[in-house]
Amino acid sequence: MPLGILIVLVQIAFAIHAVKTGKDRYWLWIIIAVPVHGCAIYFITQFGPDAANRQTARHAKKRLIGTIDPRRELRNRMEQLERTDTVENKVALAEQCMEIQLYDDAISLLKNSLRGLNENDPHIMTLLAKCEFENDDPTSAAGTLEALIHANPNYESVHAHLLYARALEGMGNDEAAVREYDVLSHSYPGEEARVRYGLLLKRLRKREESLTLFGESLTRARLAPAHYRRKEKEWLRTAKRESQ
Repeated sequence: MPLGILIVLVQIAFAIHAVKTGKDRYWLWIIIAVPVHGCAIYFITQFGPDAANRQTARHAKKRLIGTIDPRRELRNRMEQLERTDTVENKVALAEQCMEIQLYDDAISLLKNSLRGLNENDPHIMTLLAKCEFENDDPTSAAGTLEALIHANPNYESVHAHLLYARALEGMGNDEAAVREYDVLSHSYPGEEARVRYGLLLKRLRKREESLTLFGESLTRARLAPAHYRRKEKEWLRTAKRESQ
């Protein structure tokens, strides 16, 4: 039997099963719109060993739905905000806007959330800075993070710190960026900060210092467990490439 016909028959069988068992209608869209992967995910989550693992099923379905209809979650978040105008719902909508790169909308929502009791909320301010940075405005991102620390002097976040270093670099303030990256190279719980620092030093023609940093990342990886190497594979690949 030709493979194409077999796939169509499997689609029909799974679509009938989804309807008869009362599955969410999005399963039909997934089965029809993404024939091979959709049917595979349906089989694994509905009939395979992971069928009892509802979290696995939810994640798999969410990823496929996001591919087919990337604005579905955005519409849901907008409806929630219309029903209940809260800071939590504004931030949730802003995060979804960021997911699909609607940065101007996200910035507006986040700035609107920084009022009253939440005027200096570090989580919201960090999200705002991240959004500003992704929107090609490192100056505003750095300013937001500086305002965050001024309002919350005891707040600590290596992720916000890394964002600040990147914003300084994006502004062309390399000297200040070097200072921040240097601190992060000893405190950041992964290889991104160290490798970004090495890339900056290489751009500044400090090759020996950059090679030392790339070498440290590769050495740490060799001594680390496999799951760490998997998690950091992007940065380790960069370190290996840049050290050659």
